Amino acid sequence: METYTADTLSDPPLTLFQPRSGYRFSLDSLILAAHILPAPGSHLVDVGCGCGIISLILAARHPDLRVTGVEIQKTLAGLARKNSVYNRLAGRVRIMHQDARTLAPDDVDAPVDIVVSNPPYGKKGGGRTGPDPGRALARHEIFLDIATLAHLAHRLSAPRGRLFLIFPAGRATDLDAALAAAGFQVVLTRSVHFMPQDLPRRVLVCAAASGRGAVVCPPLFLYHGDGTPTPDHAALLHGGFLGSCMV
Repeated sequence: METYTADTLSDPPLTLFQPRSGYRFSLDSLILAAHILPAPGSHLVDVGCGCGIISLILAARHPDLRVTGVEIQKTLAGLARKNSVYNRLAGRVRIMHQDARTLAPDDVDAPVDIVVSNPPYGKKGGGRTGPDPGRALARHEIFLDIATLAHLAHRLSAPRGRLFLIFPAGRATDLDAALAAAGFQVVLTRSVHFMPQDLPRRVLVCAAASGRGAVVCPPLFLYHGDGTPTPDHAALLHGGFLGSCMV
């Protein structure tokens, strides 16, 4: 029998139910949410929303934001719905249990202003997926690869829409190629490091159908060299906005 935990965030104040075992949200979701500042009245689509972590953080921070979350796993979609109701955000957060590959623009009332995703990052055929099927689907390109996601986001986006992604830094070349093939131009990048002496572990990207070249933000360091958390790491847990370089 599946069991769940109730995990809390302090700012915005949220309670999130998620599986005790299997796929659970990571710091990547908090990093991504901390770099998105929707314009008033925006509509955002969260592809692969899991338990709804990004959707709910952004809806709670921006009271006029409308969110559609799409999740292929029935259990996670059900938890995302439960979380939206529990946190009194169901009026602005709609959760769809659907394979994103079958998503049509009309399904999400496209065109939309923002598409966001913390997508599966394990390259298809690139190694072991592990014994837990839910975790495997969330972490590996079993159904949704980065090229398919990029083309989907382009179909859903308004002419001035934006796509926000976080992805392994080691696959940055694959990401750039997929975005270009789908018709996107990268307008912002930021590398994410555990410590200043470490190579980047993740890259945060904002892409658009049109732009004037990429802004390269200062690296995001989560820990000081001695292993203590940086102020930016603390801000992730307390509602901080870390995307000021996007101005």
